[in-house]
Amino acid sequence: MAKTLHLLLVLFLSLLQRCVFSDESQGFSLNLVRREITDNDIFPDTIRPRITRSSYLYTIDASIGTPPRKRTFIFDTGSELTWTQCTPCVHCFKQDYPLFDPKTSTSYKRLTPNHALARFFQRSNNGECVFNMMYMSGESSSGIASVETFTFPSNKRGAESVKGVAFGCSNNHRGEISSNTAVTGIMGMNRSPLSLISQMGTKSARRFSYCLPKLSSPVKSTFLRFGNDIKDRGSFQKTSFLTSGSDYNVRLLAISINGRQLSLPWGALSKGCVLDVGSGASNIEMGVYNVIFSVLREYFDRFNLTRVNDIPSPLGDLCYRVQRGFRSYPSMVLHFQGSNFEIGAANLFRFRDDHFCLGLFGRQGMSMTMILGAYQQQNVRFVYDVGNGKLLFGKEDCSQDKA
Repeated sequence: MAKTLHLLLVLFLSLLQRCVFSDESQGFSLNLVRREITDNDIFPDTIRPRITRSSYLYTIDASIGTPPRKRTFIFDTGSELTWTQCTPCVHCFKQDYPLFDPKTSTSYKRLTPNHALARFFQRSNNGECVFNMMYMSGESSSGIASVETFTFPSNKRGAESVKGVAFGCSNNHRGEISSNTAVTGIMGMNRSPLSLISQMGTKSARRFSYCLPKLSSPVKSTFLRFGNDIKDRGSFQKTSFLTSGSDYNVRLLAISINGRQLSLPWGALSKGCVLDVGSGASNIEMGVYNVIFSVLREYFDRFNLTRVNDIPSPLGDLCYRVQRGFRSYPSMVLHFQGSNFEIGAANLFRFRDDHFCLGLFGRQGMSMTMILGAYQQQNVRFVYDVGNGKLLFGKEDCSQDKA
């Protein structure tokens, strides 16, 4: 905002210097000089942090507090609140960074009951705003609702700060969040008013984009882009987010495998498909998963591939021995409203030296038909146009996402 006001002041003084006063008139005239105003004038700096692969999850570094202190967050489009572990801590997971100490930051505040976002938090017995996040994996994190300054790298190799971000100071965590001990918390990026994208305002233009490189790529980090930093492509496919809820849920009309549309009971796909980078792999409602499992099993049986049942993997895997010379791996297409999302063999199966397994998992009791996880999102550019309720996507070599 300060940079924008400075720009306006310079323009005003420039115009004032061109004023030509006439003795014969009671007013004055202006000689206006046309000047094109570029995006760099309006958005002089754009937040551009790196998004880095950590096993099947992705992390983002940001600094919090004054002076800024670096934290590493799991990038999660499936959750709302951003939180980090703080002192004092009752029960915390191991992390490399020291716990964030609110007492050492001059910009830290506890979120007050009259704050605009207070209604989204619970109240403790003494009236404080608190949070308790529960995750599908069974983990939970709870603590004090707080307000702080978040600082990110920018596209001009400097730093850009977002002041007054409501976040969680966690002092009680249950479960293992990640095997990466650099992780200090979660960055919530869904459509909730509590999420970071909702609190960034004009610094994001309510648009963000990412492109996840293949797990086999030597490139481990790309960029999380916002607003005018997102490269426009005319070849994007588009679909709309469902209006209800805060998830990035899109309408799922049908599923095809190798060009054959699956025969599913009426209403089986009615709960939509949620995009969630915070989930390492995709999860599908068990009834739909069983149909996918059966179709793929019949497909591979026709090629006499050897089924493997003794591979230690999560329940629901369909695994086969790799057969020399075999290249007829099937693909899957998710038919969204107005677009088709293809999951090629490289993203549909997990390949090892001597075997491969279906990289999708069935789950009971899901509130959505499918969660499209990070593994199935490799080498695809996603643009979340939150302000207009649109999802744009297209294939891309994500290893080429450079500054």
